[in-house]
Amino acid sequence: MKKTHGRRLFWKNMQKVDANIILRYLMDDHTELSPKAKEIVERHIVEVPVEVLCEVIYVLTGYYKIDRQSVSIELKHFFEQTQCILSHREAVLQALEYFGKSAFDFVDCVLAGYAEIEKDEIYTFDDKLQKLIKQTKQT
Repeated sequence: MKKTHGRRLFWKNMQKVDANIILRYLMDDHTELSPKAKEIVERHIVEVPVEVLCEVIYVLTGYYKIDRQSVSIELKHFFEQTQCILSHREAVLQALEYFGKSAFDFVDCVLAGYAEIEKDEIYTFDDKLQKLIKQTKQT
């Protein structure tokens, strides 16, 4: 059953995945878990919460030492090629774009994405984030 909540259209009782599913799918590095992750991602419509995406990015850049641009490209490709649902999709995809081209942490990039795509007002004491948000409003 579909419900609306603010700007978001979602399914009641939507299945969600955690960071481990996404990481095993992307890295294909575990003989038992990677195929299970592939089956979940490719055979089900699941939601990837933004919080989970933040953890995925943290692990990919921190533990795996993958550069930001590659992480941005791979995750955008992941969401284009799978049926995974992403809350605030356009804003978060824009955030991935910012993340790949800047030194901002991903959460700040998400806030800038909300400001640009969803026209949200963002309150912050972070001068660098304020500058980024101001730049997004000029585009």
